[in-house]
Amino acid sequence: MKRTFIILLALLLCSLHTLAEAFPQDFILGVDVSELLAQEASGAVYRNASGSEADALAILADSGVGHIRVRVWNDPFDADGNGYGGGNADIETAAILSARAAALGIKTLVDFHYSDFWADPTRQLPPKAWTGMSADEKANALYAYTVDALNAILDAGGDVDMVQVGNETNNGIAGESSSKAVGQLIASGCAAVREVAAARGIDIQISVHLTDPQNCARIDEYLSNLEAAGADYDAVALSYYPYWHGAPSILESAVNRVRDDHGKAVFVAETAWPFTLEDGDGWPNVIGEDPDMYPVTAEGQAQALVDVCRAAAETGAEGVFYWGGIWTPVGPDADENWDAWERYGSGWASSFAAGYDPDHVGDDYGGCAWDNQALFDFDGNPLPVLNALRQLADGDLPDTPSLIDANAAEAPAEDDGENLVVNPGFEDADRSMWIAESATGDIPFDYQDFVNDAHTGTVAFHYWSERDMDFTITQTLSGLEPGVYQASAWSQGGDMKDAALTLFIEADGQRYEAPFMNTSWANWQHPVVDEVPVSDGTLTIGVHIVCGAKGWGTLDDFDVRRLP
Repeated sequence: MKRTFIILLALLLCSLHTLAEAFPQDFILGVDVSELLAQEASGAVYRNASGSEADALAILADSGVGHIRVRVWNDPFDADGNGYGGGNADIETAAILSARAAALGIKTLVDFHYSDFWADPTRQLPPKAWTGMSADEKANALYAYTVDALNAILDAGGDVDMVQVGNETNNGIAGESSSKAVGQLIASGCAAVREVAAARGIDIQISVHLTDPQNCARIDEYLSNLEAAGADYDAVALSYYPYWHGAPSILESAVNRVRDDHGKAVFVAETAWPFTLEDGDGWPNVIGEDPDMYPVTAEGQAQALVDVCRAAAETGAEGVFYWGGIWTPVGPDADENWDAWERYGSGWASSFAAGYDPDHVGDDYGGCAWDNQALFDFDGNPLPVLNALRQLADGDLPDTPSLIDANAAEAPAEDDGENLVVNPGFEDADRSMWIAESATGDIPFDYQDFVNDAHTGTVAFHYWSERDMDFTITQTLSGLEPGVYQASAWSQGGDMKDAALTLFIEADGQRYEAPFMNTSWANWQHPVVDEVPVSDGTLTIGVHIVCGAKGWGTLDDFDVRRLP
C-alpha cells in the first residue's frame, strides 16, 4: 500500500482570514541552500505537497520563497582536491545554485566568508592563499577575489541583488581582528561589490553580517568602527536564533538600534527552530535538548518562524532568511553515510577539513548537525513551516495562537454527552469495529501511523490510489437510547478530481448526509450531521469517498453523541 507523506500542514484554515493580519508583500522570505548540490549528489530527495520527488528550489519557490542565500568559501579543498564538507561551498557551487534559482524567479544573496571553511565569531581563518599576508595585502586580495567571484556567479546566470561582505564578523574577518584591519577589509569588499554592480548596471545591496543581537553595545561599536573606516554598505544582516539569543523582543531592539542610530537597513540573515529532538542521520544535532521556548514540533517550528517574521516586519526589517533549510539527512545510519559525507561534503565537515582547521575539526568531523531544523522532514517531505512561508508571501500574517490549534475556532460544541463511537481515532490496534469496503476491487486505504496526517493522536484512516476510488468506511452502533443524535468526523487531503465526499448516518431506515470537500493538506474539514432521530437503538456512521486517481487524504476522530 502506497503511503503518502504529505506534510504541508496548513497553519490556518484558508477561509479564516479573520485570524490573519496583513503582512508586507515586499518582505524578503529567503532560505540558505548552500548544501543542496552536495545533498543531491549524496542521494537526498525532496518531495512536494503531493508527495512526488521534486527540485527543492522549485518547492521553495512554490512556498513563496523569493531569495536563496549561498555561502562562498574561497577554496574548500585540500591539495588533492578532497572537499572539506559543509556543501564544499565554493564559487562554482554558488554559481550553479544561483543560476538554478534564477530560472525559477528566485534572487540570490551571496554570503562571502573570506575563508576556506566555516567563518563565525569563534573562527575567522584566512584562506590558504592569503596565509602570511599583511592586512593591506589581504585587502587587495579580498577586493580582487570579490570582483572575480561575483562576476562568475552573474556570468553563470545568477540573479544577485544582495551580497554579504563577511559572515558573522563580530570578532574579525580573514584572520584579522583589530578594528582597523577589519574596517579596511570590509571597506575593500564593499568597494568591490560597488564596482561590479556599476559595471553591470544592476543594483546590489551590500550588507555586513553580525550575530549576538542581544549585545547592542557591541553592534554599535562595530558599526561605528566601520563608519570610521569609510565602509560603503547598505544594510546590517543579523543572525537571530531564539534558543541562543532570546525572545523576539531581543531582535526588535537590535533592529531599532541599527535603524535609528546608524541609518542602515536591517534583515535577518539566519534563523531556525527544531521540529524534533530526534536525530536523522546518526550524527548528533546542534540542538539536542528542548530549548523550552516554542514547542519542539512541526507546528512549533512554524510558529517560531512566523514570530521572527512578525518581529522583523513590525520593526521595519527587510526580510528573514531561514538557515539550513534543505540540510536533511542523506540516510538514517551513520556507518552507511560516511562515504557520502566524505566524498560529496554533505556532512558538516569531512576528515580533510582537519588539516585546515585542526582546532575546530580535529577528529570531530562527520554528518549533519542541523537535520532536525530543516524545512523538510528526515524523508524529504515538506513541513508545516513551508505553508507558513506561503501565507506570509501571500500577504497574510497568521495569528500566533492559532498555529498550535488551527481548528479550535470552528469545532462545534461536542462537550455535551459521551462520544459513542468505539475507537473513534483508530489509535487502538483492534479496529474490527470499523468496516472499510471498496467498490472498485482496489483497496486504496490503510491505517496510517503518522502524526502529521492525524487530526489528533498519531493514527488516521488514510487513502490514496493510482486508480479511481469508490469506498466507504462505517461503524454500526447498537443499544442506543431513543433520542436525537449528532455525528461528525474530521477530514483532510487534496488532489480531489471528480470527487464526492459524504459523511452519512443511517438510522431508522433513513439516510442523512453532509457533503464536504478536501482542499489542501491539514486544512481539516469538519462535516456534521445534526438532529438524527433514533428509535430502534441502532445507528451507522460512515464516510463515502468517490475520487479520481491520485486523490489522497485521511479521516479521523469520528464522533456520535446523544443530544440533550
